[in-house]
Amino acid sequence: MKAKYVKDHVSTYGKQITKATFQKFGINNALIVRAISGDEKALTQIGDMGKTGERLLMAMPTIRENLKAYIDGTKEYNTALADIYKTGSKGSLAIDKAAGDMTLENTRFNNLMEEYKTKLFSDLEKEHQRHDDALDVIELQAWVDAQMATVEAQASLEGISNKPFIAQMKADRDYEDKKIQHLLENGSDSDLSLIPRKHYSTNPIVKLWNQVREVFS
Repeated sequence: MKAKYVKDHVSTYGKQITKATFQKFGINNALIVRAISGDEKALTQIGDMGKTGERLLMAMPTIRENLKAYIDGTKEYNTALADIYKTGSKGSLAIDKAAGDMTLENTRFNNLMEEYKTKLFSDLEKEHQRHDDALDVIELQAWVDAQMATVEAQASLEGISNKPFIAQMKADRDYEDKKIQHLLENGSDSDLSLIPRKHYSTNPIVKLWNQVREVFS
């Protein structure tokens, strides 16, 4: 069949349509005429296009559903992953913060315990020192008091033991005064034996007491 006998009466009324058909599907009048004229290449091309079309019609609905399901599943999977990991990120931060807070609190606890023990030991040392000092003061005060009491006792004993000697000194002075007075009044008639004379220091009891005093002195 010769192409000159194939008459196209409609294409000129739809130039834009024919142009779009060629651009989108590769179909134009030349391909059709070549096929009608027995061009093997054109026939093979159209045959392949037909088979491809049939396969597309048969397979695409299933392919479309499967690929849509795959896309939707992939979208859901990745959306879920993003949501899970965002939640995991927040949870991890919260856990790390809690662990950090616990570490800080544990460190603070250990430091406070160490400070408490150090202060306690310091206070105990101060208390021991205060106690030792207090004991030293008490012992020194007791020793001083004892020494002072001893001195006071010795002074008291000496004061008591010295009374006869002091009294003897006064008695001797009194005797001398009375002797002078007696001699002045009586002259050669004086008799000194008439003047009483006190003897405190030569008294046996006084001598015994002096011996006792020497033991304590």
